[in-house]
Order: sequence, then structure tokens, then C-alpha cells
Amino acid sequence: MAQPTNTFDTYDGVNSIREDLADVIYNISPTETPFMSNASKGTASNTLHEWQTDSLASVAVNAQVEGDDYAGEARSATTRLTNYTQISSKSVTISGTDDAVDNAGMGTQIAYQLAKMGKEIKRDMENAMVGIEQAKVAGNASTARKSASVGTWYGPASPTNNYAKNGSPSAVPLGTGATAIAGGTNRTYTEDLLKAGLLVAFNNGGEPDTVLMSASHKQLASAFNGVATKYKDASDKVSIGTTDIYVSDFGEVAFVPDRFQNANRVDILQMDMWSVDFLRPFQTSDLAKTGDSDKKLLLAEWTLTAKAPNANYGIFNLTA
Repeated sequence: MAQPTNTFDTYDGVNSIREDLADVIYNISPTETPFMSNASKGTASNTLHEWQTDSLASVAVNAQVEGDDYAGEARSATTRLTNYTQISSKSVTISGTDDAVDNAGMGTQIAYQLAKMGKEIKRDMENAMVGIEQAKVAGNASTARKSASVGTWYGPASPTNNYAKNGSPSAVPLGTGATAIAGGTNRTYTEDLLKAGLLVAFNNGGEPDTVLMSASHKQLASAFNGVATKYKDASDKVSIGTTDIYVSDFGEVAFVPDRFQNANRVDILQMDMWSVDFLRPFQTSDLAKTGDSDKKLLLAEWTLTAKAPNANYGIFNLTA
């Protein structure tokens, strides 16, 4: 059927019809930060953050003669480790007019942008901790300080490396946050590599509970023989099993996918041995007003503390 002559329809009234703009802003950018969320939180009191680690003497046959006379034994000193605080920040400038108008899907523009920046900084911090191989940097007046990432804390260089690399270990000392492990040829992530890492971490005294990996490595790991059967509680609408539980010879560990994880590395972690320590927690400051606009700065100053590096294990040089 045809429309009657001179019918006034929505195509004619396009200039007078109100827009249909939903009062919601949809954002699918990922915001989960598994490592940062599961690490403990602490405080730092200086830009150079320091802590101590120690270990017991090696196990020995300890049988003594009755009535023996004893001389003082040589005892080992603690090891001092350090990391630098890193400043992560975002800023925004909003005109007075924009903050006054009625913006859809938000209260004020400046409040919306501050909330958005907070999520962006957390993602940047997660990337700095597990997404890149970043050695600590002391910084100066023209160079930013940097906190050493997870991958720089694996060690010791001998006698047993608590990292797996396809190639010869680097000749420089490892496990202090000072050097990023590099080099080698990529290979496929396998269950054998995982089991070897769990063994070394256990022998070093660690009790790993988390295996952090990229999405593609998570798909590979889900097929490992030790993965516990996924299930769904019939009384619950939520499917259980997005995080697989791997039953190893040394206890259960959780397979946790991280969108910001280094694509060529898998981390076997004892999460209570990691801490994100803040010199300055997340805070908002007003910047100098120079015109008809408001300027805001959001920042956090933080560092990564590896309380016991040898309790963890890194599998490097994996095919993404």
C-alpha cells in the first residue's frame, strides 16, 4: 500500500523530533586487574623502598657426640632487597561550560572523567607489574622512577634458577629487580613446563597458589590433565569454572587469565609474597586555574614488593 498524498511523517519532521539518546554510556574496555587485586597492599615511606629476606641453613645430618664442646657457627645475614616508587597519573581539563551543561549518562563531566582515569591508571599499573619486563630505575630530574616488574624478581642465578627460558640464562645476577630476563627462542606452553616450575618453587620453599597467564595460554592450560572438572551448581545461575583449579603434586593452584599479562610469559605465584605498597595512595588534586576551565590531577605513587622471590617461578619465551 502507498502512503496518502501530503502525509507528514517522521522524515519530514526530522528537525523537530527529540533525539533518542540513552542515558547510559557503554564501555567494554576491560578493567580487571587480577595481579594487583590479589596482591596484598602496604605502605612505603621513601622513594627507595627496602625490605629484608632470609632463609634457613640447608638440611644436614645433625647428630652430636655426647658431652661435645661447641664453637660458634657461621650464620648467614639477611638479604636486603629494594625497589623504587613509580608515579602513575592522569590529568583532565574541563571547560566551565562543559561542566555546566546536562551531559547524558553522567553527573558532571569532570566526575565522570576522574572515575574513568582511575580505572585507566589501575590498568597501567597492572601492565607495569606483569605486562612488561621492566627493571627498576632510580630516576633523576629528567628521568621517571620505575618500579621493577614481576619478571625481574626471578632468581637466584644459581644453583637453581626459578625461571625457565629457552636458551642460556643471562650472565648477570637475577632476582633483584635490576635486570629483565631476555633472549631465547619461543616455544609452546606445556603441562611439563608448568610441573617443572611448580617443583622448583616447592623445593625453594614456596607454596604457589596462582598461575597467571594470557588468554591464549589459559586456553592451552584448560586442557592440561591436572585441571579439576568444571561444574555448575544447579541452584545457581552462575557457571563455575571461569578460573580453573589445577591439582598439582604440591597442592591446588588457580589458573587465572589476565588481559594485561605478558604474552610470552606465565607466572607461578604465591600471592601472599607480593605486595603493592603506596607512598601516596590514589589522590585527586586541583591544578592551577588559568582560565575558564577546571584542571584535575589523579595520581598514585606505588612500588611492587617481592617479599620472597624464590617462592615464585616464571616460564619465559612462550609462543603467544
